[in-house]
Formats: sequence, structure tokens, C-alpha cells
Amino acid sequence: MTTTPNFRALAQQLAEQLRHAMDFTISSETYGYMAALIERTNAALATPPPEPPTVMQILELSGEIEDAGLGQIDLVRAAIERWGAK
Repeated sequence: MTTTPNFRALAQQLAEQLRHAMDFTISSETYGYMAALIERTNAALATPPPEPPTVMQILELSGEIEDAGLGQIDLVRAAIERWGAK
């Protein structure tokens, strides 16, 4: 079974390695682009991951789906839309 990659750790490692590589000979234009990219990456990494829904939130959504006469597939789709990775 494969494990889910830790994208946050991977992005952090990539940003660190890129910063290190920038110390070598590159054009000032490339340096500026890469520095901006690293800053965007660091800002994204500083944002905490979203909190998973509580049991009550899931039950509320389930009730909404049931009241609308929809099925389990619709519940899953609604949950992904509401709390899925963005």
C-alpha cells in the first residue's frame, strides 16, 4: 500500500533546496523570479491546513442531503465540495 505524500514537507524541502541553489551563478532576472516563487511557497506553507469537519457538521450535511431526497453519492460530493482540499 502506498502512503499519501506529505506535500507540505515536500514543498518546504524544495524551497530550501532552491534557495541553496540560487547561491550559484544565475541571472538576476532568474534570481528575482525564483525568490518570488520561494516567498509564495513559504506563505502557502505558513497557512495552516484546513480543519476537518466535526461530527456535528457531517450530521448536519447528511440531514440536508436526506431532506433533499438525495443519496450517499450526493452526500460524498457535497462533503468534498464543502470541506475538500482547495
